[in-house]
Amino acid sequence: MITQQLSTVSANEYTFTHDQGTTQMVFFPNRPGPILAGQPATGPELTYKGPEGSFTFFSDKIEIQDGALGSLISVILGQIEIFGGTEHFLRLTLVLPPVNMGDTKKQPFHTFGVKIQTTTGGVSDGAQLKYTVVPLKGLAEIVALPV
Repeated sequence: MITQQLSTVSANEYTFTHDQGTTQMVFFPNRPGPILAGQPATGPELTYKGPEGSFTFFSDKIEIQDGALGSLISVILGQIEIFGGTEHFLRLTLVLPPVNMGDTKKQPFHTFGVKIQTTTGGVSDGAQLKYTVVPLKGLAEIVALPV
């Protein structure tokens, strides 16, 4: 009996764009070069451009969890200071579904991100987090990355 083994090639670059074009993110599961002094040499990289500003996150600032929705990629976009000195955080979690590249170098997909903002710092009754769902168009690609 001959068994055929399926090769599963993964994309090495994922681009996420908000439907209204206001936000764009690029995720590299393994960061491209060149690696500059003071930056982690390995691990993922995420660039973010949106209403909150432009940021680049490296492996030490990216949390990735695998689950039923796919990979959940989370970063903290910033701190928001509220009256009284209570700090609140704005977190972004991207949902990256499994993407079968097949015989192609590009595969489009649809997904979403969730912006999570603390609301009260745990000092009052009610929901402590506010969620904003951001619909995203995704593009998984196999590209030649700089070293």
